[in-house]
Amino acid sequence: MLATRAAKAHTSGVLLLSLMAGCAATERAPVSFSYVVEAERGLPQGMKTIAIMPAKVGPTTDPKWSDMCITVMQTMANESRRLGADVTVSDRRDTQVTFDEADLAAAGMSTAPGGSGGQLLAAQGAILSHVDVKVEKHIGKQRTLAGLSVSGWGGHGWGGGGTDIRTREVDTVSRTMTVQTAFKLVDTANNMVWEHYSPRPYTGTDKTKASPIFGSSQTEAELTPQDEIIATLVGRAVQEFISRLMPCRIDVDTVVLSSGNKSCIEGVKMLRAEMYDEALAMFKAALANNSNDHRAAYGAGVACEASGRHDEALRFYRRACAGADIVKYREALDRAKLYGHRTRPGAGS
Repeated sequence: MLATRAAKAHTSGVLLLSLMAGCAATERAPVSFSYVVEAERGLPQGMKTIAIMPAKVGPTTDPKWSDMCITVMQTMANESRRLGADVTVSDRRDTQVTFDEADLAAAGMSTAPGGSGGQLLAAQGAILSHVDVKVEKHIGKQRTLAGLSVSGWGGHGWGGGGTDIRTREVDTVSRTMTVQTAFKLVDTANNMVWEHYSPRPYTGTDKTKASPIFGSSQTEAELTPQDEIIATLVGRAVQEFISRLMPCRIDVDTVVLSSGNKSCIEGVKMLRAEMYDEALAMFKAALANNSNDHRAAYGAGVACEASGRHDEALRFYRRACAGADIVKYREALDRAKLYGHRTRPGAGS
């Protein structure tokens, strides 16, 4: 009986220590790099000045996202000039005045009777856009350790008695932000639409998570500010559209975690040192040992993308997604599909 109770106490102690230890052995590598992609379609011949019109917003969308949308577009269009695009963006204040005159006849691009073209201060093209932001909040439950008591006799260590682990449920909160956008590039000389593009909806989720040890109730205030997530999603949608018309720089910031495989651990260490070839070799060795090692597959994809091997990156990202449904894996796969086939050689950093 004494041996049994002591064994139970020891087991409970080991459980507690393992919970507290977590994933201390996991290697972690923050990775940042960028590269330039060429325009998917480009601008119409002779279109060298563009006006970016104030974006329309959905009925429940804060108007500030209109300002952000056109600011990001203007920034990307101006940067494209440094990347070789022969295009100028009209002054935003003048564009606003013109737009306010008649709202471009409800975005039909006509500001004069009889349907004649609007005067956009010599702009040969105009970008019109629509932004719709939706936020959904979800309340959930999570079980967490509420307390720990050790009972025994003699009051000395684990020598006798047992451990009582108590748990309780706490609230968790999550928000799902969805950004739906639509864009048009209109030739102002004839009001013809050159490009009409609607990126797929971009979605982001932020969720509180109670610690498994003595966790407290989580509140919505503890979430990352939703505006930061929405701004990121709007930026991705704008980039997807602008990159169809002009060259763009793609910036990637991610974190690669190791699995328990020794080769994968070494690969993550080499990623931290920006030794991409060596890291790739280690991740491949890990995958040879376990073809379902999704962390090794993701690390291999990052090593390839950072070193300009985009076809290989796409294959590894697909393997990572097949191994685990993780947001950053899906985002990497989408990025590889969108941009990998049109990267500019030697333009990475």
